[in-house]
Amino acid sequence: MNRHESLTTPGWLARLALDFNVAAVQGDSASLRGALRTNLKHQHFGPLRIQKALYPEGPEQCHAIIVHPPGGIAGGDRLEIELHCQARSQALVTTPSAAKWYGTDLSVPASQKIEIDLKGQLEWLPQETIVFDRARVASELSVDATETGAMLGWDHLIFGRRASGETFTTGCFTQSLRVRLSDQLVWHDRLVLKGNDPLFSSPVGLRGHHAFATMWAILAEPQTWTETLLETVRAQSPQVAWTVLHPRLLVGRLLVEPLQLKVLLEQAWATLRPIVINRSALPPRLWAT
Repeated sequence: MNRHESLTTPGWLARLALDFNVAAVQGDSASLRGALRTNLKHQHFGPLRIQKALYPEGPEQCHAIIVHPPGGIAGGDRLEIELHCQARSQALVTTPSAAKWYGTDLSVPASQKIEIDLKGQLEWLPQETIVFDRARVASELSVDATETGAMLGWDHLIFGRRASGETFTTGCFTQSLRVRLSDQLVWHDRLVLKGNDPLFSSPVGLRGHHAFATMWAILAEPQTWTETLLETVRAQSPQVAWTVLHPRLLVGRLLVEPLQLKVLLEQAWATLRPIVINRSALPPRLWAT
């Protein structure tokens, strides 16, 4: 039986804890004295793993790839990720392929809960999420950043598989995106979309689209999103609707066809990266495969 067919067995629980922390680089070379390396400690339970810690940009920044071997999430499944990005650590987290929320006849929704404790620099850049017809989903992502925390994050959603003739006609997708800065809630975005929801066709909703993305950028103090910075971002990524919701928080919305989503998100990321974490854009090799 395929995972997206009607299920009668209990769902799976998968947990992953990530801790990015810094330590001095070991070595006798004069060029290494005082240099820092971001290390990754991780623990897992169930089918949620870290493939490998990579350092394509040097020891200061750790690239981590989260792998979910089952390949999809169905009714009753629960994914939980707890991520700590310690002060002075620099991390980029991505996934090797799209996340898939499968359809199910179970009344219990599949759920995902991601909690990020942010004191260093973090890029949260998973691949797209595909929501199959009949999927029932409850997704939550929370970021709690201190004054030293800086972050680039995105979330892109595709409803149905139009190329295979499938639309999102039944089911329900609920999502919560939340950002706290120095213990103050500054953004809480809630989304509820049901199968054949009028919002898909509404001129004040998705205007006939079935794919969209949200991107956010958090600056570490004392940086703020000035009007000059905002104009630069808008000029280089004009397809994204950008809004400053807090002096440290910029949020962008993108409503286009699925094939354009990733290209435009990567362009926006290339614009924001030097501003937010003072690094030029170097796309992970995984994105080209």
